[in-house]
Amino acid sequence: MWRRFLTAVSIVKAVYATVENRRYRGTAMRTLTSCGCLVLLIFVSAELAPAAETSMGPSATLRPARPSATAKPRLRHGVFRFSSYPAAWTSAKKTGRPILIFACSPNCPHCVRMIDETYQSPKIKRLVNESFETVYVDRAEQPETTAKLRIRFFPTTIIVGPNNQVLDVIEGYVDSKTLAARLQTSMAAHEAAMRK
Repeated sequence: MWRRFLTAVSIVKAVYATVENRRYRGTAMRTLTSCGCLVLLIFVSAELAPAAETSMGPSATLRPARPSATAKPRLRHGVFRFSSYPAAWTSAKKTGRPILIFACSPNCPHCVRMIDETYQSPKIKRLVNESFETVYVDRAEQPETTAKLRIRFFPTTIIVGPNNQVLDVIEGYVDSKTLAARLQTSMAAHEAAMRK
């Protein structure tokens, strides 16, 4: 490390001497001195940071965090658990919960508004996270899924039972009060179908 440091110092000294021999004065000299100090400071900080990490011992190496068995899954926009319908369907078969699919399009102001306002409502968040397997479908990222679902308008919310029966289709923006009522109706239909 010190060998590299001394090499950097000697390079800065050589450039400084070249400027001095050409008799540059004033602003050029101050700029060069500032740049040389900055280069040395960057070099020293870059060299000392790894040394500090290795001084903590071999077990202190940085590793990506592993998700624990008790860790909650990361939710997209705080609500949507899955980005693929097959994964949500598999989970719905295990849990017996219906699937909520939210399909949106990039740069759709109504989609953004629904995510920012409707799905961020505490009542909707709680209802959706506790009662549904959720899927986020982006038209740009998943055009095949959008086509298979025959989505015509954005945003669209589709409620599907674990038996792949569509319980409700909500096209366009809806506020949190309206969405809560529709979701509760879908839940009631789902529970009635499960009792049969």
